[in-house]
Amino acid sequence: MAMRECRLESYIWLCMSVTMATLVTACSQEKVRHSYFSEYKPFGLEERSHFSKYKEVVESYLHQKAPGVDTHACVLGLTRGPRDTEAVWVIWREGDRVIRWFAGEDNLDLSPRNLSLTNDIVPTDADIGTSTYLESQPWVDELERLCEEHGHGVTATD
Repeated sequence: MAMRECRLESYIWLCMSVTMATLVTACSQEKVRHSYFSEYKPFGLEERSHFSKYKEVVESYLHQKAPGVDTHACVLGLTRGPRDTEAVWVIWREGDRVIRWFAGEDNLDLSPRNLSLTNDIVPTDADIGTSTYLESQPWVDELERLCEEHGHGVTATD
């Protein structure tokens, strides 16, 4: 009987070890999956000629969209290496917008990635479905966190 209990204990211990290893792996994979910008590094906007006037461009947009209102936005530059992989995002929470600013374009209204935080952001990645336009709330949350840590604040006052 003692031998059988020992085998049973060993079996239970093995099952628990495998289960724990599976959980740790799953948690690690979950964490990696939710890092949308892990391959990107922030860059200083003033270092890039086509983004160096970020204050003027974003202030102009804010004044146009919210005349007479004190408002602010965060501007974040991210790159994955070569300059052709640069992404600059403008997050204007008060104006309900997340806008991708493309090099060579100084009118944020013309951006093909001008997202409404209300209508174009869905709760989860699964809710995106086959859309090439929608983004998920976790994506926005990470972008906002990066902007708080590395971005440039722009305020428009009247």
